[in-house]
Amino acid sequence: MRVAIAELSHETNVFSSVPTDLAAFERSGIYRGTEVVEALRGTATTIAGFLDAAERQGFTVLPVFAVWATPSGMVTREAFEVLVGELVATLERMAPLDGVLLSLHGAMVAEHALDADGELLRRVRAVVGPDTPVVAVLDLHANISATMVEAADLLLGYDTYPHVDQRERGREAGELLVRLIQREIRPAKALVKPPMLPTSQNMTTDRDPMRALIARAHEFEALPGVLNVTVAGGFPPADVPEAGLSVLVTTDGDPGLAQALAEELARLAWERREGFLGGVSSWEEAAQAIREIRSGPLVLVDIADNPWTGGPGDSAELLRFLLTNGVREAALALIRDPEAVAACLAAGVGQRVELELGGKTDRLHGPPLPVRGYVRLLSDGRYRNRGPMHAGIVVDLGRTAVLVCDGVEVLVTERAESPIDLNVFRSHGIEPTERRVIALKGKGHFRAAFEPIAERVVLVEGPGITGSDLTRLPFRRIRRPIWPLDPLP
Repeated sequence: MRVAIAELSHETNVFSSVPTDLAAFERSGIYRGTEVVEALRGTATTIAGFLDAAERQGFTVLPVFAVWATPSGMVTREAFEVLVGELVATLERMAPLDGVLLSLHGAMVAEHALDADGELLRRVRAVVGPDTPVVAVLDLHANISATMVEAADLLLGYDTYPHVDQRERGREAGELLVRLIQREIRPAKALVKPPMLPTSQNMTTDRDPMRALIARAHEFEALPGVLNVTVAGGFPPADVPEAGLSVLVTTDGDPGLAQALAEELARLAWERREGFLGGVSSWEEAAQAIREIRSGPLVLVDIADNPWTGGPGDSAELLRFLLTNGVREAALALIRDPEAVAACLAAGVGQRVELELGGKTDRLHGPPLPVRGYVRLLSDGRYRNRGPMHAGIVVDLGRTAVLVCDGVEVLVTERAESPIDLNVFRSHGIEPTERRVIALKGKGHFRAAFEPIAERVVLVEGPGITGSDLTRLPFRRIRRPIWPLDPLP
């Protein structure tokens, strides 16, 4: 069996002022051909799961490319056409193929293709033909569309948030593909989308309501004839008609069963919808929490400038808060500010600098913050995740400075990434377990590594485009009415 594998993943926040062009994908790193196997084998990724399945099931892997770009603004026409064009042309050259495995996100939006993942799958189907099985793995925050479901033989999504099961889902996809190739199964799919647009701060799968939905999905998967049940929470800032929670059930040749189970799970989601709201503290409550901690660390997370939801990462509001409240023994990851990094590099380690820090991308994430501090460390910003999420993956923050401002160690970087791993600090000489306060830009992925070391976790919401208050965003394309923006019975 000859199976092509590829990854093209982007979570698009259309309200971001930073377009996702071809250079953005290239900066993230594109592995091609055998580089895919060399770089990703054994990592906590979907591609690694594909490779596991190949070893277990005995099929030959033909890698195309693998690229994941940090969430940001709309994908440019050029970037989409170049990358999807390369994918389709390579698949055409590889023919004949027995199957295709794809690692996608499900919330990519291009300038000329609002349902970019659906368009990608449609083009893949056009080139491989109707009889070659195509299986794709989607993110738990995918906005699943009817086009995606129609173009692929089978779609399955992550079961966890933080996403610690990517490798397992890749392995499952490979095993299902083999059953498709051998004509053991005939997928029948049902997609149900209740009128829900939940945000993700309360979408973690170790807590209700998502815990209850995933548990019921697993109960359904244990039924005879059920191949997969996916619950995708959706990604509101994509601002597309498909945005919102999705339930996708795939059975072996039983469309009635698929529809009934999908509708039942969608009803449960609707009944539990209020549980997705809240979970965010005021800045005053955060200040009180810091005063009350015993030894720490208290993990303080600004959800409104989360790079992995499309925020620019350059808000200085966390630092402004820490300095205003006189917090010491604190470390902050991160503030993206290439100009400030350049100034720190020019000054050198041990030297004092005065900067206007952050707030340079737009005025949606707060103004720049005047600071004085000294440069404790300079680095290339590269480190390897220890896990549990994305274990083994190398992260590149660009050139990075550790700037100490009145007892707060700040990672000032050239690139924006969400800090999901303790090594973001440890690689820069900071032991997070020894700090009183750890301040992060994030939403939920940080919990996999940071919650186990935390005395307490507090979410706050500064200015920005990635928070829980959807009324801040000027939606134009989402379906209406939709909860929680509109009153619904």
